[in-house]
Amino acid sequence: MKCFVWSPFLYASETWTLNKNTEKRIEAMEMWIYRRMQRISWKEKVTNKKVLESVGLQRPELLLTIQRRKMKYYGHLRRHDSIQKRILEGKIGGRRSRGRRR
Repeated sequence: MKCFVWSPFLYASETWTLNKNTEKRIEAMEMWIYRRMQRISWKEKVTNKKVLESVGLQRPELLLTIQRRKMKYYGHLRRHDSIQKRILEGKIGGRRSRGRRR
């Protein structure tokens, strides 16, 4: 699963804006994958906690992986002098010319 599903899913996840709705959807997708792996139907009324126990996990880890990647990318941007760092900090120097652009 980590090889074939997570790799394409996590592509460029460092740049995502996470809100509560997105986090819920990511967690729901991860639980759906675990249920498909275990061949558990939605009709069987198995709780997420029991599904995680059968997979051998304490809690869903996809969201934690995304948050960890975001923090690593932020640290990378802070250490290196680049256009992304300037944009992130909001310190772009210079002045625009007066009037409307041509």
